[in-house]
Amino acid sequence: MASGDGQDVGDLEVSVRWRGPAAVVTVGGEIDLVTAPELGEFVGGVLEREPGVLVVDLRAVDFLSSSGLQVLAGAHRKLDAGALRVVSTSSITSRPFTTTGLDEWISLFPSVDQALAGVAGAGG
Repeated sequence: MASGDGQDVGDLEVSVRWRGPAAVVTVGGEIDLVTAPELGEFVGGVLEREPGVLVVDLRAVDFLSSSGLQVLAGAHRKLDAGALRVVSTSSITSRPFTTTGLDEWISLFPSVDQALAGVAGAGG
């Protein structure tokens, strides 16, 4: 079952839905110096609920700055290895991970279902 709530943060739209023990955070818009702190607060609130896996869906993101990468790297540090999974189908969001080497620690997937594959109780 999925449950969700969301918020509109300036040029950024963020929502979360739960699939069993996994939280799926969907982000749309631009993640930049202005919106990254709000994204960080939102993700921090999700992490307080202690998801087994956190999937961050960036398919609707138009711009991803280093500030956004810092938010995701911070989430990665708070989770078990492999528990943060990012969904990206565009070079706009995947290139920052590959050029910085973050893709060695944070796995990239082409779909939410693939990111959730193998997560017990997530229906993926």
